[in-house]
Amino acid sequence: MKKRGQATVFIILGIVVLTLFGLLLALRGDLLSGIFNTGQSDQSRAANIEPVKEVIANCVEITLLDGVEWVSNRGGYFEPVDSEQYSYDSGDILVAYAWGSEIGTRLPTLDGLGIQINLYMAEHRAEIEDCIDKNLEQYQRIWSIRNEKDFSLGIPQITDNTITQRILFNNPLSVSKGDYVGTSNEILAELDLALGQAHKMAVEISSCFNGDSLPADFNTYCNNGGVPFRAELYNMKYPNNVVRMLHQACAQCSDCYHLYIPAEGGDIIFNTDLATC
Repeated sequence: MKKRGQATVFIILGIVVLTLFGLLLALRGDLLSGIFNTGQSDQSRAANIEPVKEVIANCVEITLLDGVEWVSNRGGYFEPVDSEQYSYDSGDILVAYAWGSEIGTRLPTLDGLGIQINLYMAEHRAEIEDCIDKNLEQYQRIWSIRNEKDFSLGIPQITDNTITQRILFNNPLSVSKGDYVGTSNEILAELDLALGQAHKMAVEISSCFNGDSLPADFNTYCNNGGVPFRAELYNMKYPNNVVRMLHQACAQCSDCYHLYIPAEGGDIIFNTDLATC
């Protein structure tokens, strides 16, 4: 009876040992599979056009932000007007807007500002495409992506607080793998930036200098107390304005109004340079 009991104990211990050994082998296999087969999990990732669209939009937004800063620093121009009548060079080229009502202003319209930014985007197209190539590389290893750089850029649409850039594909963007096919004809890139507010402020500043007449109760900020433009009174009329202003003399017969547009990486300066004689 005693021998039978010992045999039973040995059998149970053997089963326990075999079970533990089997569990260890299974865990070891899962661990090795996780180490050596990470590439396979990437390869089996389901295709999706959305991350591809996001990469393209982000690359366009980077250059769009650079373009806004470039054009803003130059008074609204990609290449400032080369004319003694309308501009001058003081270290960096600045555009002079106000020369009296008989000449008027060279400040671009809001649509014209978008055209100037679009000129910058065209000049820096290679940077956008390099960005797309670099950031789509991980997806191109596992998916079929076509026409990702076959697009044109529309004129940016500028409102008070946003800039919207349409990315229009000449042939549809396509992402495919297996049974999945995703296509897109257009992507929107957008910046939350108060360029429209800065432009509106620049229009008012140059209008004050050009002597444009408006009802007294409308533009109390203009030529008030001998000061050509009072930003504090302007902001009382437009309390949602986020653009700050610095006024300084930039050269003989010229006043510079630097409009500071809040941006994530630091303020963007919109130069409003005014000729006073």
